[in-house]
Amino acid sequence: MQDIPVPAVLDASERVSIASGPHQAEFAPGGGGRLTRLATGAHDWIVPLTATEWPAGQWPRAGSYPLAPYSNRIRGGEFTFNGARHVLQSVPGRPQAIHGAGLFQAWQVRNQTEDSVDLVLSQPAGVLGWPWPFECVQRWRLDARGLGLTLVISNQGDTPMPFGLGIHPYFTAQRVTLHARRIWPSDADGLPTGSQVTHVRELRQSAEGCDTYLSQWEGRATLHWPDGRQLALHADPAFAHLVVYTAPGADFLCVEPVTNVADAFNLAAAGETRSGMRVLEPGGRFSATALLALMPPRGA
Repeated sequence: MQDIPVPAVLDASERVSIASGPHQAEFAPGGGGRLTRLATGAHDWIVPLTATEWPAGQWPRAGSYPLAPYSNRIRGGEFTFNGARHVLQSVPGRPQAIHGAGLFQAWQVRNQTEDSVDLVLSQPAGVLGWPWPFECVQRWRLDARGLGLTLVISNQGDTPMPFGLGIHPYFTAQRVTLHARRIWPSDADGLPTGSQVTHVRELRQSAEGCDTYLSQWEGRATLHWPDGRQLALHADPAFAHLVVYTAPGADFLCVEPVTNVADAFNLAAAGETRSGMRVLEPGGRFSATALLALMPPRGA
């Protein structure tokens, strides 16, 4: 199988928008299927993505991008599944295969209405070394509650496919409260080797930054802004894992609902039963939903 590269530069100049009442959302299909803005009036819930192009491996820390067909990194870009070894390619400037190839490709618009849009990626076998063809759909819906998302993936190949899904939003919030009961400490490579019981109640922007892998988080988290605004994240049980990331001194906070922990395929191959790796049979289909509930300041 010949490896298929992704575009060296992503073109995010075309934008599509949806709205419901005071809420607006904007997307760049050609920019990796990204959500580029989510706002209520003048308030931006997510760091707006204003760039119209960027090198594939040097994406802006803004907006929100899809994670498909896996979340986070795969150690060394290699994994074994059903007895076969697979070697994935990375994009320039990235030492490891990361986040799947979905964020490095153009997505197609399907079924756009005033308050909804579907973004679709049909990926052939071989893109950045991923040996299975698949289709992934982001179904975005905006209403009075906020922005809802259904992620759908189907295996279009003729052998079982391991996979994971998620989103990677750069929120403008300062902190997130939650109740996670399992943490996956990172090793020197920034990847987990196992997990342990914990109680994580809050994480926030800080001078030190954080890159924290959690699970057993009940699919509930609340992001907080200084003016009292809140965003309540509600996720299906399928999103059993959560990544909270911020760079040292950064003005964003990533709170990422995902179905698998980093390096899930290798952990699963080593016998770890909580990695979140899932398998789709040929022709199989999987979906999971999440809601970004947008809450005004108290008393507003």
